[in-house]
Amino acid sequence: MHDLLAKNAYVSILDRSTPPDELISSKNVKFFKTDIAALAQVVSAVNNTVEWASSTGAPLGGVINCAGVGTAAKIIDAHGKPHSLDLWEFAIAVNLTGSFNLTRLVLEHLVKVEPEAGRDGERGVVIFVASAAAVGSFNQCSLKG
Repeated sequence: MHDLLAKNAYVSILDRSTPPDELISSKNVKFFKTDIAALAQVVSAVNNTVEWASSTGAPLGGVINCAGVGTAAKIIDAHGKPHSLDLWEFAIAVNLTGSFNLTRLVLEHLVKVEPEAGRDGERGVVIFVASAAAVGSFNQCSLKG
């Protein structure tokens, strides 16, 4: 995130937890409290991010998915009890469905971005980060043009 901000990028953070004050105090950062597993919240956060990006004059630049949870458990524990299905479904909702929903909703807007000059005509990037590798959660960025 600090690298993006050093390049004068605008970064919209979608997360359940409020980021550190040092980040959200930046004029280039907008925070939207979002549960990645709650479709209505993701839809709202994406729409609010698109509106905010438009107000800054910055084109949308992509989405970086860093949401993730781990559920370390055995399928059958030492007492013969099966892994919690609720825990499994929560992990799938965050790690798979949530990241998929965020990406598909952002792509609806990225396909409208004017392609960059060059051979590939890039309209933005989609990045998935393994949760263990994520340092600070942020899910969507808009790069200043």
